Amino acid sequence: MITTKKGVAGETRYTFSTSVTSNQIRKKLDMNMSDKQFVSTSPALFPIQGNPASPTTVSVLGRNLETRTTNVQRYDYQDDIFNTGVGTDTYFSLQGGDEKTKYFASLGYLVNEGIIKNTDFKRAGAKVRLKHDFNSKLSATVGLNYINSSSNEKPDGNVFWSPINAINITNNIYDINQRDVNGNLLAVDPNRVNPLSIIETFKIKQNTDRIISDLQLNYTPFKNFNADLIFGIDNYNQRGNVFIPRYPYVVNPAYYNDGYVSEATNRVVQFNNDLNLRYLWNINEKWKATTYGGYNLQTYRDNFAAVEGRNLKPFIETINAFNTLIPGSPSSSQSKYNLWGYYLQETVGYKDKLYLTIAGRQDASTIFSSANRSQFYPKASVSYVFSDEKFMENIHDAVSSVRFRASWGKSGSLTAIKPYARFTNYSTGTLLGNSTFTIEGFKQGNLDLRPEQSVTYEIGGDFGFIKDRLNLSFSYYNADIDDLLLPVQLAASEGATNTIKNIGKMNNKGFEINLKYDLIKKENLHLDVFVNYSSNRNKVTGLPQTRFKLDSNLAGAPVFVEMNKPIGIFYGTYFARNADGSLLLTPGGYPQTEKGDVNTGAPQRDASGQPTGTILNKQIGNPNPDYIIAFGANLNYKKFGLSILFDGVQGVDVFDADYRTRQGVGSGKLVTQELNGELPRGYIWSVYNVEEFRVVDGSYLKLREVSLNYSFGKLNKFFDDLTVTASGRNLISWDNFTSFDPETNSGGQSSVAKYNFGTVPIPSSYSLAVKVQF
Repeated sequence: MITTKKGVAGETRYTFSTSVTSNQIRKKLDMNMSDKQFVSTSPALFPIQGNPASPTTVSVLGRNLETRTTNVQRYDYQDDIFNTGVGTDTYFSLQGGDEKTKYFASLGYLVNEGIIKNTDFKRAGAKVRLKHDFNSKLSATVGLNYINSSSNEKPDGNVFWSPINAINITNNIYDINQRDVNGNLLAVDPNRVNPLSIIETFKIKQNTDRIISDLQLNYTPFKNFNADLIFGIDNYNQRGNVFIPRYPYVVNPAYYNDGYVSEATNRVVQFNNDLNLRYLWNINEKWKATTYGGYNLQTYRDNFAAVEGRNLKPFIETINAFNTLIPGSPSSSQSKYNLWGYYLQETVGYKDKLYLTIAGRQDASTIFSSANRSQFYPKASVSYVFSDEKFMENIHDAVSSVRFRASWGKSGSLTAIKPYARFTNYSTGTLLGNSTFTIEGFKQGNLDLRPEQSVTYEIGGDFGFIKDRLNLSFSYYNADIDDLLLPVQLAASEGATNTIKNIGKMNNKGFEINLKYDLIKKENLHLDVFVNYSSNRNKVTGLPQTRFKLDSNLAGAPVFVEMNKPIGIFYGTYFARNADGSLLLTPGGYPQTEKGDVNTGAPQRDASGQPTGTILNKQIGNPNPDYIIAFGANLNYKKFGLSILFDGVQGVDVFDADYRTRQGVGSGKLVTQELNGELPRGYIWSVYNVEEFRVVDGSYLKLREVSLNYSFGKLNKFFDDLTVTASGRNLISWDNFTSFDPETNSGGQSSVAKYNFGTVPIPSSYSLAVKVQF
């Protein structure tokens, strides 16, 4: 619930702002633009250059590869997929009132085109907030926020017919702009969809209507005591439509050759109720105590329904277009859960310099069984303002403030899994004319799931030097997590392929440092610099076995959990190497997979020094960064303001499925090197199936934002201020990433591993904004 915008007493004040933004791709892929192509198995399509009676081949790891080439023309499909998107954001608000009643209202409208052609996002919103003081003891605040958003989208990642994947999985030797006499796009690779078919004819739309409302009552019946009662409702309706027309060409395997249409609706209602009580007890001049107590109640309900079909009728793009229902359609589901909790907290202060807090919460969630849903979470913290001691007075100009703090507490995740995830859920179907039930997602339930438990302690300090011009803060934390909830793969003989279990323990420890220094602090000139550095190390400390694989993903990333290793490591096949770390090549000069004793994991060599035995696996990557850093500066000179921000992540590995695929289909940069003789013919084939080849460095340092503004100040009796701001985001990235952007994760934010598979990259954005207050 967002309540930052509130009315203030006085004359009505108005704010109007508008901005225009340009979005574009920050970096294009370095594609293979050679005019050569290795001889195809279809000479009618690509005539062989040279004497066809004497073919030349090279044998690489059991496969014969042609070394002859043919002339081709190549195309950069990125020019057909990406464009410069333009967006506008307009906002108007007013606020005012008297001593009894205050009000705030606003309207906003945003339109933003995506960097993928024919994509956009629109959002319109209206907000009203009123506060009324009935008397000196009772006041009420009511708020209403309406938001409508809509989008025109294209498939994004995790499917082979997304625009980005169309670039990665199609050899760039086809003119995707060619059309027949009727204007229909022509086929490209027989196994692929023409990327322009996706851009021009796929229609994927989503519309959301959302209303967020709240009522707050504040009651102060007597001195030093107050009660806040809050009611909030978040209600939204989503509707999504997908239309894929029949292709004017044949694609094998068939990606909906006969067309596809679907419609889905989802209604979500979330209710929140809080009661917070506070009593301040002034024991004496030195001691104060504050008692807090209250409860929180949350409910969640959603209703989802969908229908999908194929074999479309002509000229119809709605759900009525299909002739054939897809198995399992129509479908519907409902989801609901309740959360509730009670808390009591006592804070004691001594001379405004020593504070001790002790608290406890009793929380529960219906997501878990009645035996496991209720959890008690205690906590304690202490802070001490060391600089208030008398012996610090002599150095107060140099060391202006010192505060030490420490805390300990237990916490848990009561929504770490979806409602009903502890049950085995079934879908209906038919077999030989009879109704059937099948396990949904082949996921087996587990009725004994428990919330994860985390016990954390933290110590830190805050320091001010040189009259607080230099400020330093640091924190160190250690968290032990028990009953870790992890997706686990099962043998098909168990009747399902995956489940969720409380099978893990993990330790998280790390530290964070913040430093800010006011280099210049004058009346008309102010310059400060800042840096934030954080580092986290996690380690799996408890498993029922040495390692196991987490749920599979379409990128083929081998994501594992292993004892005494960070969670979500990449564990797979790797290159054979010499003692000095260099690649151990085959007699023909090619990299190869390591082999050895599968029981011990030790590499083995035959008499000629080549790998022998069984293909081995080991940790080949870690998606957890060594550290995260951000730094920048703020400069204010009279009416000018300039800010700059850099941020970066170092020591993180990404499983880049896109990079490997481009080499395999012929559009990657390594293919250019093979064609030019910089790499031996067959090099790509030799590394293609080694999983280590797909693990790349995802470290980066970015120029995240630069902003320059000028405030004209009060222009006349009507305009109080006019500010113009020019800014840019995601401008430069210093990295060695093999695809668009290292800041990617096709698995989503909830994924423990980072992998790249057809994800639209973050654009560079340039904005010009004007804000007027009157």
